[in-house]
Amino acid sequence: MKSRIAVLLVLLALFASTLACGSSAPSAPAGVSNVVMSTDKEGTNKTTTFAPADTIYVSFDVNQVDKGASFDIKWYALNVSGQDPNTPFLTSNYVYNSESSISAHINSTSGGFPAGQYNVEIDLNGAKVAEQQFTIQ
Repeated sequence: MKSRIAVLLVLLALFASTLACGSSAPSAPAGVSNVVMSTDKEGTNKTTTFAPADTIYVSFDVNQVDKGASFDIKWYALNVSGQDPNTPFLTSNYVYNSESSISAHINSTSGGFPAGQYNVEIDLNGAKVAEQQFTIQ
């Protein structure tokens, strides 16, 4: 009987410590979440398929990132003639200043984007933390 009570007390202590740790745990890991491609800055017109003349937005939430951290948003053309799929055709840098979300975009040049598969990569302090593929039709 004493061993059952001891086991019950140990389990109760483990359960209580788990609850205590869970309440102070962060809601999301450090980095970015909720990566959204859209045709508008607010991210309301979500899509991963765009027309050649569209302005293409990527938006994402920022989680537990120190002020001054560096985000690089890299845009790649994966299967477009004349483009190296391993080299971004555009990279923009953003220094984090405590915002809860970040949005970046690209505009087409005259004639629009060539049809094909594309990728946007989000790096935080030099390490890839997210990416999203999209299509131009």
